[in-house]
Amino acid sequence: MTLKPYLPASTLPQADVASGRTQQTYIPHSQIQQGHRQQAPVRYCSSPKYQLQSFALWICYFVVGSFMVHSFVIQAATSVNEYQTNIDYHEVSAGNLYLKSDKGYQHSLVLSSDYVVDVNAMMARVTLTQNFTNTSSDWVEGVYVFPLASDVAVDDMEMVIGERFIKAEIQQREQAQKTYQQAKRTGKKASLVEQQRPNLFTTSVANIPPGESIKIKISYLQQVPLSDHIFSLRLPLTITPRYIPREFTEAKINHQQQQTAELLEQQSQDIDVSQGMDWSVNTHTVPDAAKITPFQSPANMGQQASIKVNLNVGLPIAGITSPYHQINQMNPQRQHHNQTIRLVKTTVPMNRDFVLNWQIKADSLPQAAFFKESKQGYDYGLLMLTPPTAPQTLVNIAKEMIYIIDTSGSMGGVAIKQAKQALAYAVKQLSPLDKFNIIEFNSAFTQLFSQPKSASASQVNTALNWIDRLEANGGTEMLPALKAATGVKASDGYIRQVVFITDGSVGNEAQLFRVIKGELYDSRLHTVGIGSAPNSHFMERAAELGRGSYNYIGKIAEVQQKMAELFNRISQPVLTDIKVNWPNQNVELLPAKIADLYATEPLIISARWPSAEPEPMSSGKALTINVSGKINQQQWQQKLSINHAAQQSGVVTWWARQKIKQLNYKLYDTYDDDKKQSLIEQITAVAIDNRLLSKYTSFVAVDKTPSRKLAEILKSKSVANAMPHGSTQAIPMANTATSANLQLKVGLLMLLITALCMLAKRTQRQYHALMKPKTRKIEQKAVNQKEVNHD
Repeated sequence: MTLKPYLPASTLPQADVASGRTQQTYIPHSQIQQGHRQQAPVRYCSSPKYQLQSFALWICYFVVGSFMVHSFVIQAATSVNEYQTNIDYHEVSAGNLYLKSDKGYQHSLVLSSDYVVDVNAMMARVTLTQNFTNTSSDWVEGVYVFPLASDVAVDDMEMVIGERFIKAEIQQREQAQKTYQQAKRTGKKASLVEQQRPNLFTTSVANIPPGESIKIKISYLQQVPLSDHIFSLRLPLTITPRYIPREFTEAKINHQQQQTAELLEQQSQDIDVSQGMDWSVNTHTVPDAAKITPFQSPANMGQQASIKVNLNVGLPIAGITSPYHQINQMNPQRQHHNQTIRLVKTTVPMNRDFVLNWQIKADSLPQAAFFKESKQGYDYGLLMLTPPTAPQTLVNIAKEMIYIIDTSGSMGGVAIKQAKQALAYAVKQLSPLDKFNIIEFNSAFTQLFSQPKSASASQVNTALNWIDRLEANGGTEMLPALKAATGVKASDGYIRQVVFITDGSVGNEAQLFRVIKGELYDSRLHTVGIGSAPNSHFMERAAELGRGSYNYIGKIAEVQQKMAELFNRISQPVLTDIKVNWPNQNVELLPAKIADLYATEPLIISARWPSAEPEPMSSGKALTINVSGKINQQQWQQKLSINHAAQQSGVVTWWARQKIKQLNYKLYDTYDDDKKQSLIEQITAVAIDNRLLSKYTSFVAVDKTPSRKLAEILKSKSVANAMPHGSTQAIPMANTATSANLQLKVGLLMLLITALCMLAKRTQRQYHALMKPKTRKIEQKAVNQKEVNHD
């Protein structure tokens, strides 16, 4: 069959073209000269309907592709250190501020931190000095989000300008912000310290002159935990980027991007950073996300800290160690008091928690210790009891062990190795009597088995092989995994234990706490903090609500030791239903409901009673306290006699901190607006009366003399925290659960298809433009030939 070439549509009558019908006109093959057979023009359809459909398809590809690329840009904007900057983040250092100028982004403010710790018995008084140095030629405001231990009582703040000390006032949070903003606008040096979480705080410093420094001195009390005759002091130095579950709308993101861009570009002293200057946006679940997600920088660069610890324990010390830093013991010959500990190097990078452990000789630790302080018509007491360890164990009792392991992006690097080794060790400790299952989670969760299975040799090997293949990536969507582990009751005849291995780098702690409290049933939840900077607030509160224990693993070398300590602790009988009978009738004890006590853990009670009441240990009488509880459902009680109460500053402050803590717990469990407001007022009153930082009170200090002229520009910037040591997570990579990379690839592919289609269309038009003269020659020859034949 011989193909019959079509004539181009340009030869069709105009009326036919306009009609929109696709018409075909051809010349018989016999009428075309032999020389033109290989140049038959390609059929060209110019139907407006066809062109409209093609154009619509291209538009769809372009719109969808653009939307997906735009979505990637939006998600990326909330996952990097800054919105649309030209900073080389390989050069960013922790504790450094960057300001925009005509020459790009440059260092503007350098931050260093100095810690001086005085330990008396089981309490530590910490003085943290933050030194803000402005190395630029601009007036600067600095905002720094920093971590502290999860149960600190911040009770003082000073601003140091040269030789002048300006003592801060404690004010309601909203009033403190107004005071600070007013001082900033009028050119006065000012500082503001706020609490975002029990272990996360913000320092803002306004009007730092070019080339000068301002120091902020923060003082707080911190309890030193005791377990198995070892006291352990932890000083958090940085944070792991907190994951914020995605639930916000694009409109919110665009609004936040616009605000952030304005903060970067606005040349005004009226910038209000009280709403947060960090990379995330607020959500319904995490309404303060913008305040708890500071920018981060490489772990090995920038901000430095000096640390000095003075130990005054009054007891023989068997040994002092620091697992993550090199230390010098200044007077090792002394075994009873006044030990001074310093770093081997003058300063260290602020990229991992500092931990100091000191062990007390087993026979020297008293069974009870009591400290006392008086204030405004009340006496306050702090009591530490060490109940004797029960001889029974739970070794022969069948257990149903549920292990949860965090494999999200924040666990990348050393942390996931620690977690996998810890989990493998735990699985190997199972008895054939036990049942177990493993849940791993990142953006989604996966279970090893559909139901817990017996810990046979084959099942254990299956689990170990499964653990070995785990990798860290994706988001920290903790809630579904937690629900899967907690919303189940224990099997008949089994004690159900949940072991949660994670860095706790989430912002929706309150949501998770409600699940643990409401859905754990008769299980117990134990937490294992992983990495160089775990979220201690989540780890400890989750274990408290789960009636469990917690432990920390900061390096691979201590995995076996720490996990052995945990399993030894939870294999012992737990002292439950603890009650303390105090001799005074009007005493207020905190905590009001005492948590279960594990082996080797002390019981710590804060007490307050009116000074008019008969004082314990008056007239030479001993303070007699009855402590009762249950072990393995059997009644247990102990009578303690205390003959001496040491006067100790900070006892009042610690009682007030525990009071605020209890009121906060009630607030979290209350849904009635009137009751909520009443509790907030109570928290505020206790904090104001005792000069304590809280969620509803802040410290603010203002220099009365203006120093910056109103015509001079004030530039605001936040300070970067160092990424945790050993982390391979992006800087920062909090919303790692997004499908941003996939969206980018698909969107770019669709845009590429659109571009190719447009190029093909253009090429087709150019081809026909080139072929048009040749086609006309063919047409003319065909007509001439027809006329010749006709003649």
